[in-house]
Amino acid sequence: MKKQKRNNKKSSSKSKIAKIIELKCDKSPFCPVKRVCPTGAVERAGFFMGKITINDEKCIGCGKCIQVCPHNAVSF
Repeated sequence: MKKQKRNNKKSSSKSKIAKIIELKCDKSPFCPVKRVCPTGAVERAGFFMGKITINDEKCIGCGKCIQVCPHNAVSF
């Protein structure tokens, strides 16, 4: 039997990182995307109507944010 080589890529090279489409986002203070993120990657500048961003360092690409966004403002 031949041994197969595996590509051991470092975890820092992530292929799936969520992004916010600002034109679709309503910037709600009760954002469901922020509430469901297991790593806290969804961040807001200020409390009310602040810009919502996704921290690339914290995002694990699970897709929960995409499933719960009512405005389809999150994508990979």
